[in-house]
Amino acid sequence: MTPQSHPPSQERAPGPAADLDGPDLEAGDLTDAVDAPGRRWLPYAVAGAAYLVLSSILWWHVMPHPRTVTTCGCGDAALTIWVIKWPAYALSHGLNPFYSSKLLVPRGINMAPNSLVLGVVFAPVTWLFGPVASLNLIDVASPPLSALAMFWLLRRWVAWDPAAFVGGLFFGFSPFVVVSLALAHPNFGLLAPVPLIIGCIDDLFVRHRHRVLVVGAALGALVTVEFFISVEVLLLVALFASMTALVVGSRALAHRPSATSTTVRRALPGLCVAGGLAAVLLAYPLWFFFAGPAHLVGRAWPDEPPGAVANTPAQFVDGFFGAPLTGIMHLFGGYQGPTLPLLSYLGIGVLVVVVGGVAVWRHDRLLWCFGLIGLLAAVLSLGVGDGYWAPWRLFTHLPLLDNVVPVNLTVIIDTCVAVLLAVVVGHVRAAAVPRVGPRGAALAGVATAGLALVPVAGALWPNIPMTVRTVVVPRWFTSVAPRLGNGQVVLPYPTALGGIQSSMAWQAVAGMTFSMVGGGGPGITRSRAGPEAPGFAVLARATLHLGPPPQPGTAELHAVRQALAGWGVTTVVVPDQPGLPTYDRGRGVPYAVGLFTTALGRAPVHQASAWVWDHVGSAGPSITISPSAFVACTGVDSNAGSGAVVAACVLHQA
Repeated sequence: MTPQSHPPSQERAPGPAADLDGPDLEAGDLTDAVDAPGRRWLPYAVAGAAYLVLSSILWWHVMPHPRTVTTCGCGDAALTIWVIKWPAYALSHGLNPFYSSKLLVPRGINMAPNSLVLGVVFAPVTWLFGPVASLNLIDVASPPLSALAMFWLLRRWVAWDPAAFVGGLFFGFSPFVVVSLALAHPNFGLLAPVPLIIGCIDDLFVRHRHRVLVVGAALGALVTVEFFISVEVLLLVALFASMTALVVGSRALAHRPSATSTTVRRALPGLCVAGGLAAVLLAYPLWFFFAGPAHLVGRAWPDEPPGAVANTPAQFVDGFFGAPLTGIMHLFGGYQGPTLPLLSYLGIGVLVVVVGGVAVWRHDRLLWCFGLIGLLAAVLSLGVGDGYWAPWRLFTHLPLLDNVVPVNLTVIIDTCVAVLLAVVVGHVRAAAVPRVGPRGAALAGVATAGLALVPVAGALWPNIPMTVRTVVVPRWFTSVAPRLGNGQVVLPYPTALGGIQSSMAWQAVAGMTFSMVGGGGPGITRSRAGPEAPGFAVLARATLHLGPPPQPGTAELHAVRQALAGWGVTTVVVPDQPGLPTYDRGRGVPYAVGLFTTALGRAPVHQASAWVWDHVGSAGPSITISPSAFVACTGVDSNAGSGAVVAACVLHQA
């Protein structure tokens, strides 16, 4: 059954009237059915402009210097800067963007999918202004794009555009989106394809407003785009779409089998087109992902138990990063601003409005549908349970799903909450019209939206605008590194071996003329380090100053030398210049110079404000020094020239 149409002068239905029994499922009137052709895009222009203004305020601090400042050039931000840079570099040099030998030497890094679409789409910006500018543009654009996509979806289910605007506002500026962007995870901060995918499914099975083959092609294209943004989000959307189809389809088939069969037959060509197009577009990327060079074997994070990073019920109401974790991010790399709410934070206002709305309008099956999906997602997001059995254990042994981080199920929760919030606000306004008139009803709708959104805004308020820091690139990487010849492998200090990742930003900003030890993401886990694992462990502890530093004993020095040889390192670089942030220093210059002088058996040269060991492969044997002598030599203050003093002391004491 197609949605009802009304004369242009007739007001749209006040809210959704969903029927989940079968093919007569209708979710309100399609907004553009009553919009005049010349005004069809006006609501989107107004809503999009409002969302863009809010996002600009959120990221106000990046506006004056978008090429040099972002959340920080450290932690996952450094990894994301690198991921954005690589496709632009590969395209401009005729290289395969799905693989890079510039990182994680000697194995390289498999870039399929790794948010590849962001690097490709923003490649022109990267070529002109650099990867930091591209990351900032992605941060600014992600909330309004996600919000506008949800606004588009909700306009078919609610009759009042401000209600759809509120749902889009929550979806695009939820703590999940804002915090993901603050932590430099645009693969979870850009959610625009999710509402569009839902809209295509709705059109295929319910509305039938557009040609089925066109909708199928759009669905296939959106699935492909989401694959290259975030495989995990796509997997979650597919999981819950399948579960919903199973439940709703079974109920519809039991009550109205003939109508259900007609609906399925009508949608089947579109699904075939979607599946065929996605299969063609993703055939090579999927092969490369599972079998190409440097592909991952086993779980993405084999060193962590599946289902470990999860939500708790309290976090939905009052969840914030703890002070210790915030301090660690400030010290070692991460968002440098005030404490952030947790990804799953909804706030008491949202829960009151949504739960109260479902109770009052309990006959609205659209509310029940998305309410049950959201509740199921919330339960599953609790992970495997801490001392008790939890439903997510059912999925931890399934291929692909064993890689899902339960906290990321918040994507599904927020999608459902956005729909519920918009529908409830629309119902409040519609119910108030006969009692207080259109203006009073509008105020009632706005008040309901305010009750829901004010706690969310309050949780985010200390970070508006977002805190940013200058991406500081040591002079050696901007002046010497671009002149390195092919085949050069650099081990920078701090090393990007699962802790501090700043050197990835240095390589991306300064150019990729050299390959680099270490990297980020699942490929950097120690269990994948192979025969270099002992040296990996020593250098990782030497970089991240948590716990006592490794001392240059015989076993430690042998492990470092073996790792340097296995990685094919040609140059070791320890930047030593004023103004480097704490997260760019590791354990400090004296300790680093002492360690590498001991391991390589010779002193470094001072070059472009850095201590450098060239021709590492031809270095002599490591030297022996007592722990007390090493501590005495490296205990000097880190100032100009301290590297030379430390190296001389170590060689003298050896």
